[in-house]
Amino acid sequence: MTAINKQHARHEIEELLPWYATGTLSGREAERVEQALAGDHELRTRYDLIRRELAETTRLNEALGAPSARVREKLFAAINAEEARAPRRRRRPISRTRFLGSARDSAREKAGLTK
Repeated sequence: MTAINKQHARHEIEELLPWYATGTLSGREAERVEQALAGDHELRTRYDLIRRELAETTRLNEALGAPSARVREKLFAAINAEEARAPRRRRRPISRTRFLGSARDSAREKAGLTK
């Protein structure tokens, strides 16, 4: 594996660390992360930092507590009012013939084949 490929693979693993910390990766992805952590001290250090940040964020969010019943009712009333004001868009089904014809015409325009 070239240095660029190794760097890219390491970057991919770093991006997965927050999801690994929360246990939301697929088994295959989790295994990749575990293998990378086993062989990379700096990556393990970053992962430890992510775990500490996650724990602190969770602790702070839990300390906030749930909103009062009055605040919760007010919030849901505002959401319901917004939904009632929003215009409903009627979706027009796309027929396969119309879609394919449109795609074909678009391709012809790009190729300069239009009349």
